[in-house]
Amino acid sequence: MSAESSRPRLRYEEIAEHIELMMLSGQAQAGSKLPSQRDLMERFGVGRSTVREALFALKKRGLVVADGGTRARVTSPDPRYVLEELGPAVRHMLMQSGSIRHFQHARALLEVALAREAALRGSEEGIASISKALEVNRLSISDPVLFTQTDLDFHLSIARACDNPLFTALHNAMLDWLADQRRVSRSAGAQSEVVYLEHKRIHDAIVRRDASESMSAMEEHLANVVRNYWRAQAPQFAIERDNKT
Repeated sequence: MSAESSRPRLRYEEIAEHIELMMLSGQAQAGSKLPSQRDLMERFGVGRSTVREALFALKKRGLVVADGGTRARVTSPDPRYVLEELGPAVRHMLMQSGSIRHFQHARALLEVALAREAALRGSEEGIASISKALEVNRLSISDPVLFTQTDLDFHLSIARACDNPLFTALHNAMLDWLADQRRVSRSAGAQSEVVYLEHKRIHDAIVRRDASESMSAMEEHLANVVRNYWRAQAPQFAIERDNKT
């Protein structure tokens, strides 16, 4: 049994759970306002600080919007908000040995699956957006900064083509958590022309609805990104080893 599960629950946690049960039962529906802080204080027999802690806990879970002095409003959980809340913890994890490789692996599995999904089930409108993103990527080959942004936009267009907001949120979170991948990869000699051609291979396979080739093309592309990333890191690791000796 963990220390978290063995300790007695705090009063604000009990209140937050009670309000959450109101939402699950339909007593408090998305868009509706919760009782005022004063009403909640009287209902639960607690002070204002305890009510505020309960509302803050619900806000962190993406269950309520509570701004300024207005009454808290029930909202539907947004996967983007939930994943954004994980950002600080993830950044801490990325500082630990081996964690970057773990996240790179997770990202590869996600994006390879997204390429497959886009090929199999992407709408014509979604695939047209991928084509548009690829063309913008091509036009920015001569501008390194712009090319990096259009690179990210190309990958985002594939996630969006799958028409699942959770996929899009996970994709964006992964790119945020591994934000320096493209920049570092370029410093190791990744050429925009080569990256564009890798994108084109992915795009062409998706357009043909070739799920197997879409997966292979994405897997090889991301393997190159990872390879260039660690190639760029090698000199820094060498410097750190020299400093320790």
